[in-house]
Amino acid sequence: MKTLTLAYESHGSGTPVVLLHGLTFDRTSWRPIVERLGDGVHTVAIDLPAHGESGGSPCTLDEVAAQVHELVEQLGIDRPIVVGHSMSGAVVMLYAAAYPTRGAVVVDQPFDIRPFARFAKQLEPGLRGPGFEQAFAPFQESMRLDLVREPLPQALRQDVVVGYWEQLLRSDPEELQAWIDRVAATIVVPGLALFGKTLADADRERIAAMAPTVAVEEWDGDGHCLHLVEPDRFAARLRRFVDDCDAHG
Repeated sequence: MKTLTLAYESHGSGTPVVLLHGLTFDRTSWRPIVERLGDGVHTVAIDLPAHGESGGSPCTLDEVAAQVHELVEQLGIDRPIVVGHSMSGAVVMLYAAAYPTRGAVVVDQPFDIRPFARFAKQLEPGLRGPGFEQAFAPFQESMRLDLVREPLPQALRQDVVVGYWEQLLRSDPEELQAWIDRVAATIVVPGLALFGKTLADADRERIAAMAPTVAVEEWDGDGHCLHLVEPDRFAARLRRFVDDCDAHG
C-alpha cells in the first residue's frame, strides 16, 4: 500500500512495531521476521523514500523520521516500537528522540559514526564518479550478505546512496558525532542495540554513557544482516522486547 510517497505492508494486530530497512534494501527484507512474529503484533514495514515502491528522493535522516511519523499518524498508530537496520538505526534514534515511542531497536548501526564517516570521505571521489560500484565495494563486502540464507533484494543506485550519504560526506565527523550524541542523550524509552560482531570496549562504554536506556547485545559472527542470518533468534528477541515495553507501559 501507499500513503503520500511511502509504500508499506501492514500485518497482524496488537502492539505496533514499525520496521525500517537499511540503505539499498526495501521493506521486503523484513518479511522473514514478520512471518515469524505472526499476528500477535501489528507490524508495519515501510519502504524508505526513493526505495522499493516509495516515491520521493533521498533526504536527511531527520526528514525520513518525520515522513515515517506522518505515515504512523495517518495509520492511527499510537506510540510504536521502531526498529531500524543499518542506516535506519540512526533514523530510529531520531524518531525516538522526537516522537511518541514505546521503544527503539537498532540493528547493527554504530553509535560512533566517525570511523565510517572518515572512510566514506576518502572514497568520496569514486562514490560520486563513474567508479561508484568499485568505490562502494568495500561497504558491500563488509555486509557479509553471503551469510544470509535467502536471496536479499538490493538496488545499488548511485543517486540514492550518495543522496543519503550527503550529510555524512559534507559534515565534519566530530560535529556530526556531537549531534548524534545529543540526540541519543534525549532518548528515555527502552532501547535495544544488536550487533553482528563483538564490540570494542570503548564502543560498548560509549553506548552505555550516551544512551543508558539502551541494552547492547553482540551476536558475533552474524555480520551486518544479523536479523536475517538468525531470523528465528531475532524474531524471538524482538518479541521479548515488545513484551518488556508493554509491561513498562
